[in-house]
Amino acid sequence: MKLRTGPALLFLVLAPAMTPAGEDAPGSKDALPLSAKGALSLPSPEAPRTPSSKDVLTPSSKEVLTPSSKSAKAPLAVAPTSSPGQWIVGAGLSWRSIGAVDFDTGRTALTIPTLWQPSSTPVPGIGAASGPAERIYDNGFIRPDARATRTTDYGYDDLNQVQGSRLTYDATGGERRDVERSSGGADTSWDRDRDWNFAPYLKLTYLQEAGNGWRVGPSLHLSFTQINGARRGLNTISGREQRDIFDIAASDSFDITGLSLPRQVPYTGSPGIVAPLVPNEPVAGSRVLTPTLRSTDIAVWNDSISEHLEVDTWSLSVGAEASYQFKDRFYGAVGAGVALNVASWDARRSDQLFQQINDAPPVAISSTSASNLGSSVLWGFYLQGTAGYRVNESFSVEARLRFDHTEDLSGRVGNSSFQVDLSGFSVGVGGNYTFW
Repeated sequence: MKLRTGPALLFLVLAPAMTPAGEDAPGSKDALPLSAKGALSLPSPEAPRTPSSKDVLTPSSKEVLTPSSKSAKAPLAVAPTSSPGQWIVGAGLSWRSIGAVDFDTGRTALTIPTLWQPSSTPVPGIGAASGPAERIYDNGFIRPDARATRTTDYGYDDLNQVQGSRLTYDATGGERRDVERSSGGADTSWDRDRDWNFAPYLKLTYLQEAGNGWRVGPSLHLSFTQINGARRGLNTISGREQRDIFDIAASDSFDITGLSLPRQVPYTGSPGIVAPLVPNEPVAGSRVLTPTLRSTDIAVWNDSISEHLEVDTWSLSVGAEASYQFKDRFYGAVGAGVALNVASWDARRSDQLFQQINDAPPVAISSTSASNLGSSVLWGFYLQGTAGYRVNESFSVEARLRFDHTEDLSGRVGNSSFQVDLSGFSVGVGGNYTFW
């Protein structure tokens, strides 16, 4: 037993000192004391065991950490790092006052037709106004016979035809058509005032601290605007043609000076009989043609031109921006730069010529059309002011006012030319996302 008790007692004494750091070591109450005989005995509750000086572990001089003379100084201050720049991505909607359109409408290439021709139809059957001829009138006749200048082959229906020294005849059935024309034409023009057009936009900005609440940096903007303008019923030519149709009646007089004509009516003579000889041609210059208006026709022509212009404008702006942050969440910014505008346009012109006769509904009798697609690169500059509110470190909302000055867009379609003013103000609202 004594041989076994010695190693055991040595192990119990050294066990606390051999416990690794971080592990729980048994306290003085947990140690089991040995009796004088080497037997294990429990401590008496009335007499708690007081640890001896050997049981208390005291650090050695080497184990005590004392600060060096250098570590006795104040803690090292960390140098502040420079503030990183901020990237800002934004998008929004704006309304841009743009698109004053001036259109110079050239005269149409369509031509007004000739609808009617003037004409004259002699009274049938009465022959020429001079010379011998067979003449048949409504109220009698005169035919040449074997004699050269006089004849007995004549007749008349009424004694009223015998008027002193003249024998008169009347005939109808002639016609005359008189046509009067007038026309005119000139270039015309139209314009459309600028309007507020929908213009969405995107922006990318990089800002760095400049001190005293200011941040500055480059800025990139992209926006789109569509412009439309149209006009119908433009007139560049007009014409009018009037046709008057007359019924023509003729009256011829024959010289019967010294002759006593038969009084029985209707009288009908014949060739070679014994009767007064009447000249076989009218008195020179005695023929009278009397017109009676039968009808009037009026035709009018007008062209009608429709023009349409559509412009899609992409604006890419590059400039600088300066932003000032107030003590609260509000901020303001100003910016300026150059703008590159790409304008793609589609211009169309349609011409129609309408004819209207005697107040009937107009009818299109000819038409033509022209179209032209093109694009232009136009330079300009912009000025911009912004007011915003930071919702948090990453998100903000803003309102902006911007002015763009851009070269005018010009082009042609058919006989027309146009010019569009792309300069103007825009107002908008949007949101931004900020990241580092």
